[in-house]
Amino acid sequence: MLGEVAVVLDGAGVPARFRSGCRHTVAWYSHALAARLLANAQDPGVGLRAALAAAISEVRGLHQGECDLGAGGPSATVVVVRRAAQHLEHLVLCDSSLLLMSRNGEVRRVSDLRIDEVVRAETAPEAIEARRNAPGGFWVARHEPEAAEQALVGRTPLAELEAVHLVSDGVTRAVDLLGLHDDASLARALSDDPCALLHDLRAAERALPIGRRPRKPHDDATVLTVSL
Repeated sequence: MLGEVAVVLDGAGVPARFRSGCRHTVAWYSHALAARLLANAQDPGVGLRAALAAAISEVRGLHQGECDLGAGGPSATVVVVRRAAQHLEHLVLCDSSLLLMSRNGEVRRVSDLRIDEVVRAETAPEAIEARRNAPGGFWVARHEPEAAEQALVGRTPLAELEAVHLVSDGVTRAVDLLGLHDDASLARALSDDPCALLHDLRAAERALPIGRRPRKPHDDATVLTVSL
């Protein structure tokens, strides 16, 4: 968090052969992009898509001279919120999510589902990778600033909101994979006791039958809660 801006980035790990042109890790990329995105989004006159595009370009400039980004490179999902006057602005790119908790108890989830659609349609890793940051595929922050234009954006009156949760897809597994919660109960659990939620999530992952276990038995579970 910095000023009126909060971000969560989740490094998008892919097999090494799909990022063979770059020596940098997804952790390096995520930290570098988060720092520049936080800085660029401080100006309320700059839209969140523009702030993200500029941050992607800046990070690309850090390593394009030594890395062959055409052969692939690290990437990350992005969630951003910014308080601007009487509204909360948001941006979501790829499969991290935003949970907007209203004062009346309703919860709205903002998720970019395009990667799920691609994974359902394609089975081979090469086919999935070919649709990363491509028309008709899915979009993630990598080295193409134009990916920012594909992000989901919106704004919500602050007077309507109690809190927001910026979460990685390792958290929304509790809904999408494990059936422990719906969006509303997940948001309440994150507000009440996120450590207990994580304990239950990991236990449910371990208890999954072998045939239902995903490629990654456990996924990064990150949440940033902003109380309003």
